[in-house]
Amino acid sequence: MTLRAGRRRKGLAILITALMLGFMVPIVGLAVDAGVLYAIKARLSAACDAGSLAAARSLSLGLTLAEQEASAAARAGAFFNANFPDSMMATTGKQWSVVVTESSFRTRTVTVTATVTAPVYFMRILGKTGVTVAASGKASRRDVNVMLIMDRSGSLQTAGACDDLESAALAFVNQFANHRDRLGLITYGGSSNLDFAPAYEFKTGPGNLLTKIDGIFPGGCNGWTGSSQGLWQGYQQVVAMNEPGALNVILFFTDGIPNAITADFLVKTQTTTFSPTGKSRCWDWQNNKKYNQAGWNPVTQVYRGFVAGQSGVGRGGVRGHVAGSIPVSNDPGAVAIPQGFSGSAKAIADDCYFRNNTSDVDDDVPHYPNQDFYGNSVFGWKSINTYSSGPYAGKVRIDQQSNQQNAAINAVDNAAQRIRNNTLHPSIDTVIYSIGLGGAGEAEHDLLRRISNDIASPIYNANKPLGLYVYAPTSAELTAAFVRIASEILRYAH
Repeated sequence: MTLRAGRRRKGLAILITALMLGFMVPIVGLAVDAGVLYAIKARLSAACDAGSLAAARSLSLGLTLAEQEASAAARAGAFFNANFPDSMMATTGKQWSVVVTESSFRTRTVTVTATVTAPVYFMRILGKTGVTVAASGKASRRDVNVMLIMDRSGSLQTAGACDDLESAALAFVNQFANHRDRLGLITYGGSSNLDFAPAYEFKTGPGNLLTKIDGIFPGGCNGWTGSSQGLWQGYQQVVAMNEPGALNVILFFTDGIPNAITADFLVKTQTTTFSPTGKSRCWDWQNNKKYNQAGWNPVTQVYRGFVAGQSGVGRGGVRGHVAGSIPVSNDPGAVAIPQGFSGSAKAIADDCYFRNNTSDVDDDVPHYPNQDFYGNSVFGWKSINTYSSGPYAGKVRIDQQSNQQNAAINAVDNAAQRIRNNTLHPSIDTVIYSIGLGGAGEAEHDLLRRISNDIASPIYNANKPLGLYVYAPTSAELTAAFVRIASEILRYAH
């Protein structure tokens, strides 16, 4: 009885195994088909993602919105098909489409959708010959506001870098989308100039930005380096666009250490030990009197311009105009008038000592102001010497060339900090990128890192917009530096 029962149990095990195989084989088959479908779905999704991202990046190609969308669709197709070619993984019936929509304020979204028929193997038992697999990918491109702040001082001309700077700037501008992004240009030497106000149509129309750059830089580099004025006026343009939700960017380029600030310089009214003259003889513009006429009163008299550092004690002079056009020559002989008023220069014999051939600004100006015209402090990072005694005790000495340079460095450093602190508008965050060429980078890496809030900056603040400093050792590397910054900007725009 025991032997026959054992045999019966063995026969039952064979029967149960046979019955289970009837269920297990289809289950395993379905798992194999599901694995194939999953692999195809993953590859199709990756292709859609690649196409949408490439399309979003190409939305800058074309002068009109229609051309940009056509370019995006073409690029999406190229990347999609490269990542998922016909008949891949034995699929058939591949179909795909590209749609560009305005998804939110100044943001375009590219959606790539695709379907294929995937083969099945074990599911054919159930009458299935193929399964439709669908996938989609999305990528957005936020429009940006960009102000280019570009040094055009005389050292660029001396180095023969003006033409290379032109090529680099043009390559940068062409990375952005006409009619969507807004670009503007300020150039600076001793003073600065708004060469192109921010505009959506920066590639087309008369006097467009590309034409403007073409007209400036071949041979158009001269003058001093008034960095703080250029940077601050660029920030003013960003604030004037008044788009708190946009990606607001400043690109600051220089090839030299700052050596000038624009300010209201008081006229000297008391004797100083460093100048052979007791007090200035500057023309009294407000009362229209020259220094030796009755009623001449220089107590509140100021000259608005910039002091430029030069070899020798007190050399330089007050020159230029606030936001005035940059002159062709280094010293046009122009006189800056109080409160921004500009008129014909007076005869040298009737005006300031600094307008004669010696150009000793310390004959007429007793000290540096504590701030430049825009409120940027001349104190800060770099050491500043002040008078220890006398009528101007505690004031910044203007007879020392090191002060002229350090005051200019501190002013641009302070301008960058005030920009990050949203001084002019509490809701407009501005990212600053910087490019240093040649000697500027070698001498002042830290300055440009500080300006940009680069992660390598000695004062990097993780709570403020993160920028980037790129160093171009020679002018031949400028285009690569500008394109790298453009790529960084557009990376944040996606």
